[in-house]
Amino acid sequence: MRAYITRGETEMEKIVVGVDGSESAQQALEWAAAEAKLRGADLLVVHTWQQPAAVLMSPYAPVLADTAALEEAAWRTLTDSVAAANVTEIVGQVQQVVVQGSAAPALIEAAQESSLLVVGSRGRGGFAGLLLGSVSQQIAHEATVPIVIIPPVARATDGNRSQAEG
Repeated sequence: MRAYITRGETEMEKIVVGVDGSESAQQALEWAAAEAKLRGADLLVVHTWQQPAAVLMSPYAPVLADTAALEEAAWRTLTDSVAAANVTEIVGQVQQVVVQGSAAPALIEAAQESSLLVVGSRGRGGFAGLLLGSVSQQIAHEATVPIVIIPPVARATDGNRSQAEG
């Protein structure tokens, strides 16, 4: 006998979603916001940042490392992502957090007390041909809460759209 869960029957307290400014992360945020609205859950949107490796390896690291500017850019990425997503109709609270550190461990830690962790399948870094990015792959192996990895959504270009319509 199979058990089916009907949408809306499972209550969730908090959904955590990671954003990095990529289209994949934006799709994950939009999905997580819709799910939070459906479930009446709080939404925690997390963005992480790190010092560029080249800066850390430089003998001029203290001079080159403008952590205030990096953190400001991280907040800008986070707030721009949230502004572009439809989070206004969420019943619960929407919190935004910027964390200095590696993305996967920070997201896993942020999601420890959550009902669900959501990420996009590919972020801004790495090799474009990979099915999963390093963060989504690490989360898939190490998260202790249920996860959703949002695959890329094919978006029609204007040329494709006019061919499909005509």
